[in-house]
Amino acid sequence: MFGRLILYGALALAIGIVVVSACSGPEAQTRASPTPAPSASRSPSPTTAPTASATATARPSATATPVPTVAPSPGSSPATACPRTTGGNASNQAQLVAVRVAHQPGFDRLVFEFGQSTAPGPFGMPAYTVEAASSLSGPSGQPVTITGNALFGARFQNASTQNPSGTPSYTGSTDLKPTTPLIKEVKVVEDFERVLLWGIGLDHLACPKVSELAGPFRVVLDFPTPP
Repeated sequence: MFGRLILYGALALAIGIVVVSACSGPEAQTRASPTPAPSASRSPSPTTAPTASATATARPSATATPVPTVAPSPGSSPATACPRTTGGNASNQAQLVAVRVAHQPGFDRLVFEFGQSTAPGPFGMPAYTVEAASSLSGPSGQPVTITGNALFGARFQNASTQNPSGTPSYTGSTDLKPTTPLIKEVKVVEDFERVLLWGIGLDHLACPKVSELAGPFRVVLDFPTPP
């Protein structure tokens, strides 16, 4: 009887050891600490960068500046294709000393040459205007007849064929009738109170190229002709 009790005790002890070791096994010791479920991190709603309101600075449309139309002189001819040409300086004083007309290959050339004046003011190229006209009048207001089918006027301010003392600075003809193909007549229309106007009659309308030369001062008009 006693021996059976010892046997039962040993058996119970063995069972207890097995139970304890089963509970403290590696799997039991590693208690899986619950992995926190990934917090449904709210994907940040895409912040729309404030789009700079496209206020496109409107670039002004290139408006072509209209070419100023020159008001034609009274009685101006239909030569609107020939622009008015101006030059010189209104404060300058000069005396007309020569007028020359000649034909060159491709153009007729008219030259007005100026010299020193004793009138008060600086010596230099006088102010001038060259433009087409249908008629030209002198101080009396009466139209001056000039040969040709087209007409131009060359007006000079602070210039004259006469010196302030009354002596002539220009001793040439005041009515030239050259044999050039285009220029038919060059004539003084006005020479009064230092305003000098020459009329230029042409065989047909042709716009001149006007240029200035110095040493001496000259205004040159080149009227194109067939070569």
